[in-house]
Amino acid sequence: MTPARFGAYSGDPLLAELALGQAVAELGPARRVVLFGDEPCLARLLGELVASDLFGEARAIVVRRADTLVGEKRLAAALARGLPPDLALYFLGETLKGPVATMAEEAQHFPTPTGRALRTLATRLLAEADLPQPPFVVDLLVEAAGGDTLRLAQEVRKLTLWKGARLTRDQLVELLFFFQSAPYAYLDAVGTGELSSALAELRALLNSGWNPAALFFTLVGHVRALLLAISASQEGRTAPGPAWLVRRRLAQARVWGEKRLIGLLVSLQELDLRIKTGLLSPEAALHLFTLRLASA
Repeated sequence: MTPARFGAYSGDPLLAELALGQAVAELGPARRVVLFGDEPCLARLLGELVASDLFGEARAIVVRRADTLVGEKRLAAALARGLPPDLALYFLGETLKGPVATMAEEAQHFPTPTGRALRTLATRLLAEADLPQPPFVVDLLVEAAGGDTLRLAQEVRKLTLWKGARLTRDQLVELLFFFQSAPYAYLDAVGTGELSSALAELRALLNSGWNPAALFFTLVGHVRALLLAISASQEGRTAPGPAWLVRRRLAQARVWGEKRLIGLLVSLQELDLRIKTGLLSPEAALHLFTLRLASA
C-alpha cells in the first residue's frame, strides 16, 4: 500500500502522534521539518510547497497546532495543485476542520480513550515496549495516568528503565505514584487496629491529593505483607525485607493473628472486585474497609 503523503490527525494527542509516527515511518528516510500553525508560518509553508530540496532529500513537513491554519484558503489553493514528489505534509491539532483537512489523503480524528479502550491502549504500549502486561500493571498505569494518554505513555517509558528487574506490587505503586508521600501513618494505624487514627490518616491522605486507587493497591500490599510476616514466623522463617521492617510488620501481624488477617485480605479482594465492576469507587472502598476494622 502506498504511504499517505498528506495526512491530518486530530483529537487525542497521543493517538494523533502514534498515527503521525506510523505515517512518517512508512515514508522511509525523510528530513522532518516542524512548524507550528498558531505561529506565523503560512509564508514558509507555501514556499516549501513550491520548492525542491537543494540536495534532493525527501522532506516530511509536520505542522502542529494547525487548527486555524487548515482553514486558510490560500493554503488550500496551493495544495490543490498537488505536493512536490519529494514532500509529505501532515497536520496535527485538536479539531481539524476546513478545506485543507478535507483534502488530506488520510484524515483521522481520535477521541480520547476511556474504560476498556484505555486499558487496551495501556496493554498495547506495554507490548510495544516489550514489557509484561499483567492486569494489575495495566490497572496501575490507567490509574496513574488519570485519563491522560500522554501521561500513560510517560509512565510506560518509566517502566522501561526497570525492564528485566523483578518489582513487587508495592514497588510498582511507589514507582508510578512517586510524587506522593508514602502513607506510612495510615498503614501503621491499620496494622495496629487503631480505627480513629486510621480514619483520620485516611482523610488527611485523600485531602492532600493521594490517588485513592493507588492507596488501595498499597493497602492490599501492606495486608499481604503482614500475612506473609506471621506465616513465615510460624514456620520458623524470616520474611523478606530489612530487619527493622520485618519486626514492625510482625508486631502488627500479631495484633490481628493469621485468621483475622486472612479475613482482612478477603474483604479487600471483595472490595477490589466491586471497584473493577463499577459498583464502588476506590475512595468509598477505602472508607468502607477502614470502618470494617472495628468489627474485624
